Amino acid sequence: MNPKILLRKSDAYHPGPVEGFVRESVSLFSEKGLLFGSGDKVLLKPNLLRGFASERCVTTHPAVVDAVCRVLKDLGVSRIDLSDSPAIGSLEAVANKAGYSDLQKRYGVRFVELSDPIPLVTEENIAHLKIAGSIREYDSIINLPKFKSHCQMTLTLAIKNLFGLVIGKRKPVLHCLVKNDKVTFGKMLIDIAKHVAPSLTIIDGVTAMQGNGPINGSPYPLGLLAAGIDMTALDRVLAEIVNVPINKMYALQAARIRQYGQWDLQHIECVSETDLDSLKVSDFQLAKYPVDITFNPFRLAKSFLKQFYEVGIKERLSSSN
Repeated sequence: MNPKILLRKSDAYHPGPVEGFVRESVSLFSEKGLLFGSGDKVLLKPNLLRGFASERCVTTHPAVVDAVCRVLKDLGVSRIDLSDSPAIGSLEAVANKAGYSDLQKRYGVRFVELSDPIPLVTEENIAHLKIAGSIREYDSIINLPKFKSHCQMTLTLAIKNLFGLVIGKRKPVLHCLVKNDKVTFGKMLIDIAKHVAPSLTIIDGVTAMQGNGPINGSPYPLGLLAAGIDMTALDRVLAEIVNVPINKMYALQAARIRQYGQWDLQHIECVSETDLDSLKVSDFQLAKYPVDITFNPFRLAKSFLKQFYEVGIKERLSSSN
C-alpha cells in the first residue's frame, strides 16, 4: 500500500487547530490498531538544538508539543518523557528557553537526559556510532521535527531529526568520520531511523526556518503541518513543496539506495491537502553557502568548550542565584 501523508495548512499556532491536527494524525494512522494506548510510556523527540525562544524557529514550537501531550493524556498514556541532545546547554535549560516549562505542570512531562549509549552497527561500519539505549524502555516514540534549512544536509526534517538521539558530542565526531561524504552520512541517518522506528512523526512547518539553518536562518511562513509514519515519504513530499530536488536531499538519496521507505511521489498518498501543487512555494531560501559535512578540529574544540561553559559554569551560576 502507498504510504499516507497528512498535510494541513495552518498559518498560526492556535491551540485548537494544532490539537485537531494531532488528533486527526493519531486517528488516521491507527488504522491497524491504536498507536498509543492506556498505560503506555511514550518518548517525545522534538528538535531542541539550542536554547532559543520559539520565534527564532530553531526548535519545535511548544504549541505542537503541548497538543501532542494533551492528546496522549486523553488516550490514557501513563508516562510522557521528552528528550534530545542539544548542541549547547543541558536538556532542561534548552527546553525551558524553548517554551516547554509548562509541560511539566500540565501533563507531568519529564525532561529526561539520554543515557546508556549502545553501539549501532551500520553497513559502512562507522566507528563509535552509539545511540541512546535508554529509548528501549518506551512503548512508542513520537518524532517532532522542526522544518528547517540545513547548511550541510540541505533540509532537516523527519529522518535527520532522529540524529539527536546520538548522545552529546558524539554527533560532531560522527560528522568527521564519514570522510565528507554526505550520502554516507545520510546512510548513517537511515540506520538510526530504522533502529528508532518512531510510531508517528509530526513536522512543525507552520513557521519554518530558511537560509543558513539549522541555527542562523530566518523565519519563513510555510504555513504547514505534516504527519506520517513513513519518514522517507514525509521528507520527499516536503522537499517537493519547497522545490528541493532529491539530488540535494542526501538523506533521501541514502533512503533510495537502501530502499528505506517510499521516495517516489507517484506512490505517496497525500491526505487532507491533496493538491500538492497548491502548497508549493518558490521563494524558500536554502543556505547561501553550503558547507562540508565534516567539522574542522578548531570548530570541534570550540564546541566542547562552549558546552563546558554553558553547562558547567553558566547554568550552575544561574541556578544558584
